[in-house]
Amino acid sequence: MQITAVVLTAALLAAPAPTPAPSPTGSPGPVPLTCRTGPIPTNPPANAPPTAPGAPSVDWWFFNGAYLRWAPSTDDHGVACYEVYEDDGGNGIIRAVFQGPAEGWVNLPTPTGTKDYPVYVVAVDRYGVRGGRSPVTRVRISNDIVQPQPSRPVAAPLSPTSVRLSWTMPSYAAPATAYQVISGGQLLMTVPGTTATLTGLTPGTEYSVTVRPLYADRSWGYESPPVVFTPSTPAVSCEVDYSTRTWGTGMTTNVAITNTGDEPIEDWELTFTFPTHGQRVDRGWSAVWEQNGQRVTATGVDWNRDIAPGRTLWIGFNGEHTGANPAPADFTVNGSACA
Repeated sequence: MQITAVVLTAALLAAPAPTPAPSPTGSPGPVPLTCRTGPIPTNPPANAPPTAPGAPSVDWWFFNGAYLRWAPSTDDHGVACYEVYEDDGGNGIIRAVFQGPAEGWVNLPTPTGTKDYPVYVVAVDRYGVRGGRSPVTRVRISNDIVQPQPSRPVAAPLSPTSVRLSWTMPSYAAPATAYQVISGGQLLMTVPGTTATLTGLTPGTEYSVTVRPLYADRSWGYESPPVVFTPSTPAVSCEVDYSTRTWGTGMTTNVAITNTGDEPIEDWELTFTFPTHGQRVDRGWSAVWEQNGQRVTATGVDWNRDIAPGRTLWIGFNGEHTGANPAPADFTVNGSACA
């Protein structure tokens, strides 16, 4: 399947965070954000900074934070506190300070849906000297109090290699800024609205696709139920008007193809059969014309391969006959009979 994927932000595509159980009782409330260190002497002794703490792990989480623990740092003069930061790509946003124990509750912003927060820990000694950062851990927080999911997408075939998906969100849902289209755990694309067109599909292959909303705070919602489909040639609604002017053994024929459906007719192909053996297409216009016996096929050229809903396409040809020149009785476009 050759589908161009849209690259997602690093926070969304990172490896899944640990999956601790959510808290049954909720968060313990605010925590202080200041570190109490001792007085700094006029001539402080030589002082190496504390070692970096271990990567924080998640014991449990609630919709507004998580309980973390990490391997403690060491320092010649003693560790006064640990500062826990959210990694914002810069200096970090301090989220909690712990005086002593290498564990505790960390408040994090409640996301609209589900969000990964990258956090790290820094040790501070009693002289206020900070050590290096711990490795970053991604803490996944889920606001599952009210988080609706999109409806199961509807798959409408456009061609043997393309499908249009559409879905809805409940009226009470938070406004989504975009939607991700996912298949087999892989991100296919990100779209701004509730429709997406998949191209480059393999005819006859079964696909399973879900969608999920993205929110302004870079969190994401629950995935929709999957839609399972196999690309096929879509049925089309069409009308064909065939008019011909005859002289001697020659003819000039004009053909109007109207799309009477609600979806575009992509890569159209018109077929019909001449009633007599003596009828023949010599040269046509606005299409690629081919004849095999009495069967005639016309296909679109670069500028008219698709017919929009409600639009009419005019094509035609010059040809020959042997005296009788009746009009064909049946016309099909992309395999569907036309009126």
